[in-house]
Amino acid sequence: MKETLELILLRVSQSADIDKGELDVASRLIINSVCEGLQITRAGIWLYDEMQTLVQCTLLIDKGNDLDHESLVLTRKDFPHYFEALDSERTIAAHDALTDVATFEFAEVYLTPLGISSMLDVPIRHRGKMIGIICCEHQGKAREWHADEVVFAASLADLYGRAVSANERADYEQRLIEANQTLEQKVIDRTAELEAAQEKLVESEKMAALGNLVAGIAHEVNTPLGIALTSVSNCKEELKDIYRDFENDELTEQGFKDFEAICSEGLNLAETSLMRAANLVQDFKRTSADQTSLEIEEIALDEYIPRVCNPLKPMLRKEQVELSIDVTPNLVITTCPGIIAQLLTNLISNAQRHAFGPSVNNDVNRVSVSCSKNAKGIVISVQDNGKGIPEALHKKVFEPFYTTARDKGGTGLGLNILYNLVRQKFNGEIDLTSTPGEGTKVTVCIPVED
Repeated sequence: MKETLELILLRVSQSADIDKGELDVASRLIINSVCEGLQITRAGIWLYDEMQTLVQCTLLIDKGNDLDHESLVLTRKDFPHYFEALDSERTIAAHDALTDVATFEFAEVYLTPLGISSMLDVPIRHRGKMIGIICCEHQGKAREWHADEVVFAASLADLYGRAVSANERADYEQRLIEANQTLEQKVIDRTAELEAAQEKLVESEKMAALGNLVAGIAHEVNTPLGIALTSVSNCKEELKDIYRDFENDELTEQGFKDFEAICSEGLNLAETSLMRAANLVQDFKRTSADQTSLEIEEIALDEYIPRVCNPLKPMLRKEQVELSIDVTPNLVITTCPGIIAQLLTNLISNAQRHAFGPSVNNDVNRVSVSCSKNAKGIVISVQDNGKGIPEALHKKVFEPFYTTARDKGGTGLGLNILYNLVRQKFNGEIDLTSTPGEGTKVTVCIPVED
């Protein structure tokens, strides 16, 4: 090969334009180099369609007519001999394009009008498959294509195949970047959806826990209200009787004293019962308000924890479960009371629903709440003396949707939501210890700053 051709090939092969993925830039470099090396003014890149029924010009440079693009299509139907030659996937070196068996079909419609006398078509291959040709067109007197010129043109066609690979790689990388961006947005959107779903589940569990509270409170409030109503009714009857005696001039000193004693006892009983009902309602209001609020405030745990737990006693009493509370005095913490209220309510309700049953033989079914402080922080535990949990299930109880009481309406979300609240809101730890037949203990540790 002539040194000039070798230098052109070296220059093109070393150009960054071949491998940076911009196929238009690489195509122009290659076609301009074809024209320079073969000393022609017209050359183009023609690519097959998918079924190889036609070739379409993607870039045509005609320096004589000052053209650098022309939309041309050649079909197999119109030029069967030419396509038959292309099917061999070999170079077409038509020294006399007007008479060559592969190119004579173009004589009237293409060659003669453009003054093209010789054609050199070299196959473009990509991944081993012929995808088109570089068509080199000599205008003027017919010429013979030398072997080194054929090799030169074929080498540039191979470089075009390399440029196609680079373009595909760049497209793939761009799609990958876009896919990653889309994926990141999908992750953001899905995370937002999951957070919203979690909030709904938390609210659902709050409402379920409050539902249990309401059922217990309604029963417990009705009892003192019934006593108060009976006492007041009795006092009204006594008042009627004493007034009748007064009207009939039959009222005696002893009768009046008896009236005063009966009414005092009745009114005291009514007052005590109404105060008991008012306190229950007040505790319930505070607990329910706390569970629907995430505000941070300072609370004294030895006052707050009993206030949260007391409204649960009627619910437990209905199931013959005793509740005991042991909180270290003067234990003050700045935190979200609502989460502590929900934590205690759910753990106690969970023990009431799952810990006891016909298989438990206790003299007294008991749930114990304790709160103290250690080196790690505030430790709150809820312990029962129920049937316990097998060791194989200890990790499962905190998994979402795991429940042994689905037939009773259990969702399997209570402990999972508590787990997430403790870890995410308190940055704390929650742990379960249990032995079958000996009960279960759930311990929550809330870090605090000294």
